[in-house]
Amino acid sequence: MMDSCCNCDCHKKVFRLNKVSSCPDCRGSSVQSSVPSNFTSGAIWRNPETKKIVVTLLNKSEVARTVTVSVVDWQNCAQAEMSKEAFLCGESQPSLFNGTPTPLTFTIPAKKLLVVHATPQNGWTPTDPCYEVLINHPSDPILPSDPIAPPDPIIFNTWGINDSGVPQEGNTVLHQQFQRTFFV
Repeated sequence: MMDSCCNCDCHKKVFRLNKVSSCPDCRGSSVQSSVPSNFTSGAIWRNPETKKIVVTLLNKSEVARTVTVSVVDWQNCAQAEMSKEAFLCGESQPSLFNGTPTPLTFTIPAKKLLVVHATPQNGWTPTDPCYEVLINHPSDPILPSDPIAPPDPIIFNTWGINDSGVPQEGNTVLHQQFQRTFFV
């Protein structure tokens, strides 16, 4: 609801950080909103030859960024988290091997690549072999030049690969194909 004191955008549902306003209601506000930084691939129908799900996360920013990666197996609507192993800059991270299937949270150093391998718990079965990749990372302050679609500090993609490491048809979702969501 808009207050009659002014016509500033503090009364509108606009996602912005570090807002500057002359509105008396906005000047003293310590509340800061941000663009949602939760992303989903949506449900992906797993190719019968897909043995691993690979998620690449490239931190393009000048500072370390913490991300959470979840790969959910929707087979039979069980919504089971897949086990994961992570590789930072091509080297295995033994402490990141996740023997118990839970979402993986990791701080990626500036200008570095993290690769996550998720293993489906069940082999190919004929009933609903779908999975979903969910990613959460903190958002950057929005530049006034683009308050709707700010640049992402983390670029991520996902592939389903076979035993030989070859991407499988239909199991590729590139960064711009992920959807922003308020809920993860």
